[in-house]
Amino acid sequence: MSIPLKLITTGSFQRYDCTGCGVCCKGRFAITISKADRDRIVAQKWTDEELDLGGAKLFTKHGDEFVIAHRANGACAFLQDDGLCRIHARYGIAAKPTACRLYPFRLIPAGRQVRVDVRYDCPATAGNDGQPVDGHRRELLSLLKLLTPDQAAELPAPTLFGATSLSWRALVLITESYERLLLDISLPITKRLAACINLTSLLRDRRIAKVADGDFDDFVRALESTVQMAAVEDPIVRRTPLPMEALVFRHVLGVHGRIDRVGEKASLVGRFGASMNLLGGRGMVPRLYEGFPDVSFRDIEAFRYEPSGDTSLTIERYLHTHLISMGFFGAGYYGDGYLDGLNALLLTYPLLLWFARAFAGSEGASTLSPANIERALMVVDHQRGQTPLMNTGSERALARYLGDRNVLRSLAIWYGS
Repeated sequence: MSIPLKLITTGSFQRYDCTGCGVCCKGRFAITISKADRDRIVAQKWTDEELDLGGAKLFTKHGDEFVIAHRANGACAFLQDDGLCRIHARYGIAAKPTACRLYPFRLIPAGRQVRVDVRYDCPATAGNDGQPVDGHRRELLSLLKLLTPDQAAELPAPTLFGATSLSWRALVLITESYERLLLDISLPITKRLAACINLTSLLRDRRIAKVADGDFDDFVRALESTVQMAAVEDPIVRRTPLPMEALVFRHVLGVHGRIDRVGEKASLVGRFGASMNLLGGRGMVPRLYEGFPDVSFRDIEAFRYEPSGDTSLTIERYLHTHLISMGFFGAGYYGDGYLDGLNALLLTYPLLLWFARAFAGSEGASTLSPANIERALMVVDHQRGQTPLMNTGSERALARYLGDRNVLRSLAIWYGS
């Protein structure tokens, strides 16, 4: 008999309603569907004239699943001129492919809970447009029943790091400590990120598995208090990234900034040239994707700005959502242990600030605006946790290198102050 699961959504700080912009339907995603989805769409009896596919097949087999065709302009076969879905318009939301119904949400099993994560490559989530996420609870509950395995509550918790394992309860308590550090508005956000990085370093101790379950809350709170007191006096000294640190960081920027479109022919020569220019770090930044601004590496690195006010709140919202969803590790993030996944999440801070600097610099601005941050979030969160490239051995090794306490802290301070 399966154990009932409790759905946990973000607080009212994160909002979303579909605005019909169609960004998710215009080639940035290959829409992968199940056989059941395919059979339901086939039964709807769409004609070639309605879908305008020029004789192309509507579905392409991809392993055990299928990919819906896109038109020559990159749009999904079911996207109407008004930016809405033909299936939704004719048959209602329940008739749409499951992946389309779920986006931009992700359902993350965590013991007896299923937590809701939100993807920020959607303009509405990045811009915080619409109703609080909990307003979508009815639809999310119906998807939970459809997508969550019967025995999800019995799945073991991912490791903390290496072979060191803790209970789901212990991981939730650790997450709550990070949440308190992240939301401590008495400190600038860069200091808060540095404190989170320091806590990660303290938790990477195999003896933690010996702490009794009943004592774990007090234990974690003591570590949190130590980190918090140190954060108040932390001088946050800027240090120019070492050549190897800068080289690896620029490589990871390229991986996050890559936006491939369905049906787009890749130019290997062009990609190789752009990659070499990016790694070189001199002159103009290569166009990482269509629409990337004209800006020089020098202008980005010379930009000095510590996020505050609305820019800080936008970053806080992004990190807070991913943190409490607990989708940054385990099945939600390449099978990573908790601390490795958390480091990857904290690395998004300097990554998104680099992109935001690029956008602001191309506009001649001397400060970052919330719009710069939102635009950067859409780039950084697009590939994160989605592309198989980040799960290769070489990319994981580079991520571990940047996740080193001193390296990650240095990057967070360099781009965040």
